[in-house]
Amino acid sequence: MNKNVIDKSIKRSQLGEVSNFFNTKFLNYKNKSFNFEVTFPKKSLNPFQTVQGGMIASALDEATAISVSIFTEDKKLPNSSDLHISFHRPVKMGKANVSAKIIKIGKRMVSIEGKLYNPNGEIAASVLHSAILVDMN
Repeated sequence: MNKNVIDKSIKRSQLGEVSNFFNTKFLNYKNKSFNFEVTFPKKSLNPFQTVQGGMIASALDEATAISVSIFTEDKKLPNSSDLHISFHRPVKMGKANVSAKIIKIGKRMVSIEGKLYNPNGEIAASVLHSAILVDMN
């Protein structure tokens, strides 16, 4: 992966507030996976003091979308058409890791698998993200 492309995609993502809210950081691209660190702030907690499901969905959506931007060399962005999420265990406030893999990319659609892991490396949520590709030219 080209560092300039990664930097451009990350910079574009920071134009929105979601990446900033979760302090999304690109870690690396390894074994066909884009890896990120996200931080869930206190404002993301539900009454049980765990991260609200919609916040987890948003973090997964953001990381998988940035992965598409990087993969397409910042030429296309995904416009989500479906997020199918499964929650496996509660997530606590603080840092978590997200991995994203492009399953299939075509001329108009992309499918991405995302997984969110707690600090112990246990899977906490998974997503199948489908999106329409939008040209950025």
